[in-house]
Amino acid sequence: MRAYRGNIWRFFVVQGLIHFLLWIPIWVVFLQDKGVSLTQIGVLESVAWVLSAGLEVPSGAIADRWGRKASMAIGTFLYSMAMLLILADALSPMFLLGYALWNTSFAFISGADTAFLYDSLKADGRASEAAKQSGRYLAITQASQGIASVLGAWVATLDITLCFTVGAVTGLMATALVLTFKEPPRLEEGESQLSFWRNLRAAVGIAARRPVVRWLLLLTTGFEVVPFIVYYVLLQPYALAVALPLASLGVVVLGVQLAGVAASSLAHRTQGHVGLSTLVAGGIAITLASTTLLGLLPSIPALAFMLVVALVPSVAQPLLSARLNDMIPSAQRATIISLSALIFELGLAVVIPMLLGLADVFGAPATIGFSAAVYAVTIIPFAILWRAAERTQAARA
Repeated sequence: MRAYRGNIWRFFVVQGLIHFLLWIPIWVVFLQDKGVSLTQIGVLESVAWVLSAGLEVPSGAIADRWGRKASMAIGTFLYSMAMLLILADALSPMFLLGYALWNTSFAFISGADTAFLYDSLKADGRASEAAKQSGRYLAITQASQGIASVLGAWVATLDITLCFTVGAVTGLMATALVLTFKEPPRLEEGESQLSFWRNLRAAVGIAARRPVVRWLLLLTTGFEVVPFIVYYVLLQPYALAVALPLASLGVVVLGVQLAGVAASSLAHRTQGHVGLSTLVAGGIAITLASTTLLGLLPSIPALAFMLVVALVPSVAQPLLSARLNDMIPSAQRATIISLSALIFELGLAVVIPMLLGLADVFGAPATIGFSAAVYAVTIIPFAILWRAAERTQAARA
């Protein structure tokens, strides 16, 4: 009997709820309407991502020690509070608290969510479906974001604050559903439950001592940082710079999300047909070309390249995640996965203020073109080192 089958559909519904983000196409515009400049947004984002990064590994350790269910429930509830607090006066204490919770709430979800999905599948003898179900998970989150993006741009023309109020409601609904999850076993046969601090040290030690795990964590992060900033942050000022109407921005974001949905859903089908290293190399080349063309050819038609920028991480992430999950122990799974989120958020904390500051001076199109160079100098070394570690491990096997 598959005792944890019910976890899977509940998990997907929760992801759909917390990623129904009506504010995605308008959050930068919302903050600018409050009198916050792009440079100030960059500073706020940097501080918020540093705070979130500081919570990533401890929250992952909480999920390993006390349960993925508890960690996700905390995260979804805090997200609801953030959506209400962000409506306060700009830069007021309540607003700043809400802005901090906006990012940090997801620290309790990331790592715990992937570990929960994998462990539920493994408990039912379905670990071989990890890449497929991870792709579905990403597809559902992107589809939810895409639908919300179209609706959010329309809702914003009526009352922009509703985009955040609805987020508070869906967050509370997600919290209630998380509490119905059946916690899957977190320990493999022969493993013992470590204390919080011992588990944390064990997870960090695994990442430090195993080159393939270390470079996989960095490679997964490198695939996401610059593309995320391009299609999530710089898309809005870029669209305004090429005179795209605000109401049409939701359609563009929907297109970006649909590209991600298709890529995530079909990523597992590449297994056995395209080697992971070949997919990584091709994805890097395509992303570099797309960001360069966005910078060189600023126009409404060039927005099509945003779809490509979003597509590459959506293809790579389920496959890289499945590879990582296969190589790490269950007892430290959420903590190790949280290390990837920590690196991702520290990367955002550095790169977002830099690129938004440049966008204030040179404009979004030129900044996106420059981001291609930032992407190249980070992702290419990680890909080379990961591939070398894979070859070394294969030679030792």
